[in-house]
Amino acid sequence: MPVFISLTSGYAKSHLFQTVRRTAFYVLIVCVISFLIGEFILDFFGVSIDALKIAGGIIISRSGFQLLNAQHKSDIQGDIEKESRLKEDISFSPLALPLLAGPGSMSLLINLGIQSSGFQEKGVIIAAIVAVSLVIYLIFSSAPIILKYLGQTGLRTLSKIMGLLVLSIGIQMIVASGKSLFEASAH
Repeated sequence: MPVFISLTSGYAKSHLFQTVRRTAFYVLIVCVISFLIGEFILDFFGVSIDALKIAGGIIISRSGFQLLNAQHKSDIQGDIEKESRLKEDISFSPLALPLLAGPGSMSLLINLGIQSSGFQEKGVIIAAIVAVSLVIYLIFSSAPIILKYLGQTGLRTLSKIMGLLVLSIGIQMIVASGKSLFEASAH
């Protein structure tokens, strides 16, 4: 949310809500495609699921570490800021991809796609993707109000809590995949 607020400051209300709608839609599309056809992409390139989990764990851990060290007002600078200022529509890039549905999310969804079996289990995961997209829509739509009540200090605190959780998820992915690779090589 802090990144979204930084990138959309100065937007007219109608343009802001159009960006929110498009961003949530693009996140939905990228995540569903990753979930449904990710296994075929891995097979094509000959990448094992454990290698993907380790790579995804590293990326997710990096994101968590960045959240733990976020400064917010100074976080959006350099290439992302320049690109967002030059573009008329930032909803796909950089918002949806890579900030919200980036490599970490995609690797997790590819992993879930491979591990899930049956129409019902896949349907539940797709429903969860839809729910996350709706939550993104609701949070981004409410961002100015949330910022007003939380302030920069509240956002920093929330980012640090989320950063710790995200970092833990990434490390767990690495540990589980490393253990799986070790057990496979022992047999």
